[in-house]
Amino acid sequence: MKLPISTLYSGLVMMLLGACCIGCLPKVSEYPFRSDTELKRGAQELSDNLEEYIRKWARGEVPAELPDNILPKGYDTERFKNVRLVPYGEIDPETQWVSRKAHDIDFNRLYGSFPDPHCTYLLAPIIYAPFGAKMVIEGEFPYCRFFNIQTSPPFDGKGYRYDKFAGNGEVAIVDSDMVPKPGHVNPFTPNGDRMAKNRSYEVTYMMAMGNASALDPSHTPPYRGDGHMRYGSAIQVQGPWGEDSKSGHGRGIWDFGDVWVRYYGIDHDKFPSGGVALPKMYFQLKTGERFTVIADYEGFIEASEKTMANRSIGNNDPAAYNGKDVGWDKQFGIFLQIATGGARALYKDTEADKEYVRNLHKGITGRGADMIAPASLEPHATGCNYHGYLTNGMSIKKGNVYAISGKMPTFPDTRDGAGQLQPAQCRYWSLTSYDASFPFSKVVGLENTSIMDDEVVLDDDRNYIIVYSRPEDRPKNAVPENGVTWVDYGNTCTQAFTLRWVSVGPEWSFDKTPDELHLPWKKTTWSGSDFDRNIIGRNDRNGFLGAYHPVRHYMSKKTFEDLGNLTQTALPDWR
Repeated sequence: MKLPISTLYSGLVMMLLGACCIGCLPKVSEYPFRSDTELKRGAQELSDNLEEYIRKWARGEVPAELPDNILPKGYDTERFKNVRLVPYGEIDPETQWVSRKAHDIDFNRLYGSFPDPHCTYLLAPIIYAPFGAKMVIEGEFPYCRFFNIQTSPPFDGKGYRYDKFAGNGEVAIVDSDMVPKPGHVNPFTPNGDRMAKNRSYEVTYMMAMGNASALDPSHTPPYRGDGHMRYGSAIQVQGPWGEDSKSGHGRGIWDFGDVWVRYYGIDHDKFPSGGVALPKMYFQLKTGERFTVIADYEGFIEASEKTMANRSIGNNDPAAYNGKDVGWDKQFGIFLQIATGGARALYKDTEADKEYVRNLHKGITGRGADMIAPASLEPHATGCNYHGYLTNGMSIKKGNVYAISGKMPTFPDTRDGAGQLQPAQCRYWSLTSYDASFPFSKVVGLENTSIMDDEVVLDDDRNYIIVYSRPEDRPKNAVPENGVTWVDYGNTCTQAFTLRWVSVGPEWSFDKTPDELHLPWKKTTWSGSDFDRNIIGRNDRNGFLGAYHPVRHYMSKKTFEDLGNLTQTALPDWR
């Protein structure tokens, strides 16, 4: 899910696939492109100049609008204009956040950037403050299944964040770890009071230089810890593509930080805003000055809110790389996944292809399975730290259906206003598909289907069968009374599927949780140096997930109808 970066994705995908098609692959950038010592020195200079300016502004000596020599050279000047300081007493949360609210799928108006439509996303696309400042976020716990806050990581000079979407992951604090204000209740503790009226929280991040995992052990799996403080940075470096105008944007290497807030599985009567006002965010210098930084976001919002109708495109069976023996791939980065998709679609499944993808990803993002944490961790820029993202692709020829079967992990069933958040095997589970015909789309990551855990029909053993087809190809026995959940696939033949399995360990986790502790980077993503298809990459239940592995089935409408009254074991694997 990734909210306001569809234009970025489009440019990246077109570059990668277009280059591949003509046999001229993007050049691998050498890592590191500069020493971390040099980059730290540059970041500290930005920080010092900014801090001096803020103090002058607080004394009334300089204007609120930040001049070019104070701003990070490399940020998107077309999407962020009039970057300015706001005093604490004048902060309006409505000006701080860009939001994408949870919504129903509408084939006439589909959003891009790989969202989960069951989630409301809040993004502060600009945070800017010197090292040593603290950032405070105050709000109310929303009425939803899962909630977390993530902030761009501390500055270490080793990891990059190219154009806000490719690089090291944010530092997160999950709902259960947040500290309520005095006299208030955290409704996300195990069996806590979900309906509590006094539900305010305060989260603090210290803007810091250093290794995120060394500064705070909560930035290692399972990403839990004391809720009083986390570490982040409002100054980021974009890596080699920041200065390379042929492969990247070439604007410069520096950028602002950002903050992500997610509300998943919102209670029905609180939909889509979670039943609470927007949180308030501010910074405070060591010397006491309190402020925030905002900008005019019209260009950013316009790019992120582009929509398209469901497209009638293609009519073919799955390709070999999405075929009957293919299972799931684990995602360790947006850039990595896009490069992997291009390589798998256009090239043979060779070690040379995989090595190229690993090296390309490392050069652009400073991340890799062989690096020290946090560069080797599962969390990646704009991804949620508590998600196990599993991906694959599918094509459906007219007259055929696609089915997915498996066992649903237990989850706290909350959306009808449950009084408690009960421990379970996971916190949230959803399956969303996206238009995969990138080179022909003006909006990349276009949502097409989405279904979450409590919308899936389960039998007494928690087994499910989900059937996808065009409406005219819906089998007559693909109905809830027959134990089947039917989903309108729409007219787009080829789609990319993402399974979001959200875990908050240990209370909402178990021995089949598909996190990095169970599914390591080297072994469970296609480009991994020790990739083992047997773990999750095959289309059967002999791997790690066992009964919980979503098995894929492909057949004609008639073949499915001939099955009559269904049980999961009656489904043919692939015809």
